[in-house]
Amino acid sequence: MKKYDYYLNLEGLNFNRLFDNLNAHNITIFDYVRPNYKQCMFGVKAYDYYLIKKLKLLNEYKYNIVSRKNLGLCLYSIFHNFGIVIGLIISCVFCFVISRTTLKINVIGVENIKTSEIIDMLKSINVTTGKINTVSNQYIEQYLIKNNDKISLASVIKKGTNLIVNIKEKIVQAEVVDSICATSNMIVDDIKVVQGEAKVKVGDIVKKGDVLVVPRKIKQNDEEILLQPIAEISGTTWAVGQVEFDTEKIEYVRTGKKIVNSEYIINKWKIFSHTPRVKFETYEKKVYNEYVFKNMFIPLKLSRVIYYETKENVVQQNFEEHKNSLVDNSKKIAYANLPNWAKVNNETLAINNNNGHYYITTYLEYNITIKG
Repeated sequence: MKKYDYYLNLEGLNFNRLFDNLNAHNITIFDYVRPNYKQCMFGVKAYDYYLIKKLKLLNEYKYNIVSRKNLGLCLYSIFHNFGIVIGLIISCVFCFVISRTTLKINVIGVENIKTSEIIDMLKSINVTTGKINTVSNQYIEQYLIKNNDKISLASVIKKGTNLIVNIKEKIVQAEVVDSICATSNMIVDDIKVVQGEAKVKVGDIVKKGDVLVVPRKIKQNDEEILLQPIAEISGTTWAVGQVEFDTEKIEYVRTGKKIVNSEYIINKWKIFSHTPRVKFETYEKKVYNEYVFKNMFIPLKLSRVIYYETKENVVQQNFEEHKNSLVDNSKKIAYANLPNWAKVNNETLAINNNNGHYYITTYLEYNITIKG
């Protein structure tokens, strides 16, 4: 077995001075060989090798290490660098402690549950920041699910010094789940459904009140639950203004005949009346009330109803003469029906004639968005 840890090969001159220095420092050499006067080879212990380097005894020579014995070098390095070894041990212990310590807790996935509620639950089982966590992830998951009725699933991951708690909340059915319905007559331009089932498609024409998206049905714990539909429907609707016009207009004119009904009243008592029967087929009615005497003793009031006989008179009207005013009135009605926030994309006028009865209609197209 070799008695040395390093075997050196030196090249140079005046090796005698080197050996004198080695003897002066009690450095022992092994297996000395001198192939020629400019070269020599020998072995030394590890501690002697480091002493030679520290004293710079080889600075005058060109040398290299032919072989080394690792175990001896390792042991020497350990004892020679004791402070470094202690530092490494302390670092390892520190890293181990830090890896078991929770410095931050991240709670994700919560919407209806407050983050502070989950943090308080973790504190109750001694899982908190700034302390070594000795509780297993599986136990934390089971504890959260068991002790909070709002949690359906919990996942806990330790990532470095962070504890990540991922919560999946139980779906709670709303008391009233309504479908999303059209708020006006419209053409569907776009539909985006996040939750629910669409009952219409792009291009469909729907009426006010028609169902657009219905609730989604799921099963939870063998119970069917309706989820509130969530969607955004965009479409084109219109404000409408319409007026009518007849080319034949019936007017009623008085013939000159009339019938008068009269009553005399004091306070609430009727003291005299004259009410002949009205025989006219068409008539115009006028009511007159006046006091004959008006004082606290005799408040006498006369009430008269006069029936004027009338007859029909057909008047011909020219549509073109009234067209502009009719169109203006139609637009005024349409704009009055237009919401304040709406921006008109297109204005359309339609005139229909049905045997002399005209319909003048103005359509104001604008975009509408229904959210649910």
